[in-house]
Amino acid sequence: MSLTPLSANHHYLRLSITLPVRTADSEPDEDVDVLTIRKALQDALGDSFGITSAGTYIDVLAVTKWSTGGVRVGGRDPWGEVIVRAHTSDAPKILAAITATSPSRPSQPRFSLLRESSFLPSLSFGSGGYADAGYIGL
Repeated sequence: MSLTPLSANHHYLRLSITLPVRTADSEPDEDVDVLTIRKALQDALGDSFGITSAGTYIDVLAVTKWSTGGVRVGGRDPWGEVIVRAHTSDAPKILAAITATSPSRPSQPRFSLLRESSFLPSLSFGSGGYADAGYIGL
């Protein structure tokens, strides 16, 4: 019996999401939906690699919202985590785009890489270190 390795057609990225600090007149509990996440990633790809790369297929698999208790990171409010699936050849472009690009709109989320892998279960989703991480089903 011979063993054949599984082909890795997809790459998975676990990203943290931070939002701009809320002002007194902004909504107290702002939510980020899947379309906002996908649009922000496509904007980052477009800014870094042009309009053709903005059409890169990105699949948002899961979103988790953190309960941070008012903790701020770099002048921004930590919001949660997202797991994204992309083709193996597109993953380096996505990583470069989120690293090199700052949000184009002040209300746009900012992403940071927490972990990456070609094997989804290795990402251990939801262990961001914040209390009461709640899963938002998609």
